Amino acid sequence: MKHILLFIVSFLLISLNAQEITQEEFPLIKPISLEKVDLSLKNYFADRDADGVSDDRDKCLNTPRHTKVDIFGCMLLDDSDKDGVSDKDDECPNTQEDATVNLSGCEPDNDKDGVPDVKDECPDTSKEFLVDTVGCPQTTILHINFKSKEFKLMDDSLPEVEKFALFLLDNENYQALIYGYTDDLGEAEISKKLSRQRANAVMDALINYGVKLTRLTAIGMGSKNPITDNSTPEGRAQNRRIEVELLQ
Repeated sequence: MKHILLFIVSFLLISLNAQEITQEEFPLIKPISLEKVDLSLKNYFADRDADGVSDDRDKCLNTPRHTKVDIFGCMLLDDSDKDGVSDKDDECPNTQEDATVNLSGCEPDNDKDGVPDVKDECPDTSKEFLVDTVGCPQTTILHINFKSKEFKLMDDSLPEVEKFALFLLDNENYQALIYGYTDDLGEAEISKKLSRQRANAVMDALINYGVKLTRLTAIGMGSKNPITDNSTPEGRAQNRRIEVELLQ
């Protein structure tokens, strides 16, 4: 009997201690509900309207199912070239269906020469050049003007000559035809001679920068092919110019 009483007393003491530890030493511990757990990736790939555009990028979250959408998840009303950009926003409406396009519906053209990067064999062409069908330099107008009836290069033209010389030095596969022009004042023969002297002046400057003579040809064009009206002093100044054609 004595042993039974001791057992009962011991059991009660253990129960009281267990209750005391649970309530007093760990009062803040509570069961965690799975519904309250914040899973950061839970909705990362969610696509509620099943349009193929995840909710984090979808600007039209309630597009009807099985509706064709653009890259923003919005309904495509018209997309003639099927590039994923609606016609109303498409600046290049005739791209090939499998082409990679930017947000304007155009194929990327980093040097902005009019030839898409995927077809551009000269991807870093300066904007000042007109290019051929594969994006390589073809012609340019050097910003070199001359005083009336003179062919001497002015100091403010030298940076332009140097820039073109560096281009030729970096691209040794090109030869340059240098065309000199005049305004329409003066006799035709005198104008042609003067224009050739202007082309020669540019050629000599390029040689001084290290370009080989065998790559350069100077041609006098006289007053042909004006780029603006010769009726004003400003127009005549622009027509006294140098143009370059590049050959490979």
